[in-house]
Amino acid sequence: MNTTPRNCSARSAPHFRGDPGKNSSRIAKAGLFLLLLFGGALAFAGTAQAHASVVESSPSDGTRLKAAPAEVSITFDEPVTLGSLGYLRVTDQTGRRVDTGAAFHPGNDGSKIANKLKPGLGDGTYTESFRIISADSHPVAGVVRFVVGNGVLTATSVSSGTTNGVTSAVFDVVRWVSYGGFALLGGVWLLLTVWPQGRDDRRAVRIVWTGWAMATAGAVAELLLQGPYAAGTGLSKVADWSLLDGTLHTDYGQFHCGRLLILGALGVLLGSALQPVRRRAWFEDAAWPLLIGVAITYSATGHAETTNPRWLSLTADVLHLCAMSAWVGGLVLVVGALLPRREPDELRTALPVFSRVAFTAVVTLAVTGTYAAWRGIGSLRAILGTDYGRLVSLKVLLFLGLIAVADLSRRTVQRRLVRMPLAYANTDAAGTEVAAAEDSALDPVEHERMRRGVLVEVVLAALVLAATAVLVDQPRGREALAAQDRAAVSGSAPLGDGRSVTVTVEPGVHGPVTAAVALSPGTKATGVTATALQPAKKIGPIPIKLTANGTDLYGSDSVNLPAAGTWVFSLVVSTGTFDAITVDVKIRLN
Repeated sequence: MNTTPRNCSARSAPHFRGDPGKNSSRIAKAGLFLLLLFGGALAFAGTAQAHASVVESSPSDGTRLKAAPAEVSITFDEPVTLGSLGYLRVTDQTGRRVDTGAAFHPGNDGSKIANKLKPGLGDGTYTESFRIISADSHPVAGVVRFVVGNGVLTATSVSSGTTNGVTSAVFDVVRWVSYGGFALLGGVWLLLTVWPQGRDDRRAVRIVWTGWAMATAGAVAELLLQGPYAAGTGLSKVADWSLLDGTLHTDYGQFHCGRLLILGALGVLLGSALQPVRRRAWFEDAAWPLLIGVAITYSATGHAETTNPRWLSLTADVLHLCAMSAWVGGLVLVVGALLPRREPDELRTALPVFSRVAFTAVVTLAVTGTYAAWRGIGSLRAILGTDYGRLVSLKVLLFLGLIAVADLSRRTVQRRLVRMPLAYANTDAAGTEVAAAEDSALDPVEHERMRRGVLVEVVLAALVLAATAVLVDQPRGREALAAQDRAAVSGSAPLGDGRSVTVTVEPGVHGPVTAAVALSPGTKATGVTATALQPAKKIGPIPIKLTANGTDLYGSDSVNLPAAGTWVFSLVVSTGTFDAITVDVKIRLN
């Protein structure tokens, strides 16, 4: 057995020295540029914060008024962002705009948006279409309808989609790049603590700078894409300055400028710290608060920002991101640089520490991830009943697979690099100590097995990050279920001779609703009357006033159906002076 100790730095320095330092110098200059550029953007852009759902409107949805109001308004549960990305527009039944200009916050009340109407508006249906930006950066859109005079409350033709599909898909990819960059960047803790020899390894330094570049490019791309994403437009508007300016005046833009500032400072620090074969400098400890600061900018522009208690949600999310970055970044450095060097001294020093850190990170991820899942999904029905719940379930399965593979690697490290050297702890013979070091190193089979296992961990971690990037774009379980429950519901019944009638109730939840009755073509009805009752709770019959809106369509004003459950809509369809058809249509309201 060769008893000559192998020193990593002495052997590998001639091969790698020079290139890492040159790259680090370039990135440090780029970091200084980011500090100057986005420091200015952060200084000159104003602040705005937002996350909201509608709590009331004036006029209320479905209301019939004797005369048109001078102003319409919508109130949210928290302040909202308008700027150049949001709006409140009012149109008549022909689609002609009847508001006088841009929406505003009346009385500087950030939780309310309003718009003034043109004078002299006649009878008819008017639709208020709004779009605002929430605190988690997602656009929220909707409509409110009201009727003036003897007009008919018509169904709205406004699309329910709030984002452009291509823009949203590209945004998912950009978020994955951004998260992946932060994950790689977090692995720098190995180079700054237990594996300083890695600073002299081109592969290790390249991994860290790749993470820095991905995180930086991702942040810039997110800033550019947020405007078209929030405005519901295509990628052709990426270079639209007005949209970018609107983004910079939101919390989302502010935090992204802050992220780029922090990344710039981190680039300057690492450009000096990651020089080949150098002693540890005092300023290297500043890397930890800077990395935590980057994590905070992710959490402050996501779901955690809009969940109470806010301090707990943000703390848990930051811990989750930091644990992910320390684990995944460390994994990539281990499989991409540490293991290929095959240096027993380095393996024996770095792998046991990484194993302990990884275990701590897994526990942190499990605890914070469980809290986030419970917070976001909200109910058992949302697990498989919403896209958010299904994505969380997929993420959990991938995470469990990741833990299983990681446990195999951890056992190998514990068996070969931690426990075995203890057998030689009491000897003073130099030769015996060297033998212990050699025996405790990984043999070629174990080395290859561990390398493949860690590579599988990296792939699974990349898939988990992809699921996370898509999750950020999804409404959470409670929100998704609420939207699904409020979707319009319909029921049909035959009238005989191939004819039928369909009743549509909107929203699909109990309380104030509107009803629309559609007769199949050729029914030739002279009139329709309707009542609603719920036999199970002995409610009703409640009369529903219907107004003709064309040959085969009838609409109602707002009517209060006070309980959830199955409602029976009893219709009388008059087909002549003395002829009528009576039919019941059952519809379930949430």
